[in-house]
Amino acid sequence: MGRPERVRPSWKNTIPVLIDQNTIRTAEQQIDSCEACEPDKAEIPFDYVLDCITGSDPELTDYILEQPARCPRCSGEVLTGYWRWYDSETEGRKAFVLPGTLVTLKAG
Repeated sequence: MGRPERVRPSWKNTIPVLIDQNTIRTAEQQIDSCEACEPDKAEIPFDYVLDCITGSDPELTDYILEQPARCPRCSGEVLTGYWRWYDSETEGRKAFVLPGTLVTLKAG
């Protein structure tokens, strides 16, 4: 029996943006909760919060956090996400998605 073919996602042209501690703290201050502690309320990707702070294009940006972001309510790790297209001879063109953490924002 042969080993199944490993399909690795191919990189699209994205811009890696390093997010420093100060920007992470600014983002954390906008978060009320995350999907770990409020699964029925969390609906905004953490990447969206970073997009708003940095002004970066969400279609072209991959965020690299200098240190983990934390939910202020439960202290759970808040992650960024990404997606890549990949091509496979057997499966055709597909998207590989690693979703970021969903959060709820503070009112006001």
